[in-house]
Amino acid sequence: MHWYNPKKRIAESVGAPCNDDEAEHMLGGAVDSWAFVAEYGRLRNDGMPTEQAMIFVGHCFRMWHLRHLPLGYQLG
Repeated sequence: MHWYNPKKRIAESVGAPCNDDEAEHMLGGAVDSWAFVAEYGRLRNDGMPTEQAMIFVGHCFRMWHLRHLPLGYQLG
């Protein structure tokens, strides 16, 4: 799957997780991991498939990170 990894703050292509445990492991281990895992759980509880939920979590936090860049920061 191609997604934005909120832990590393980069877009990357990786193998999709097979289940919720693998997905939570991929999202865990960072300072903000509780937020990533909580959003993933909310999406899964709403009935979204595992891979799609991971992509949406990445997108959600990419937009959040972009909104909170320092003033004048140049991307790329």
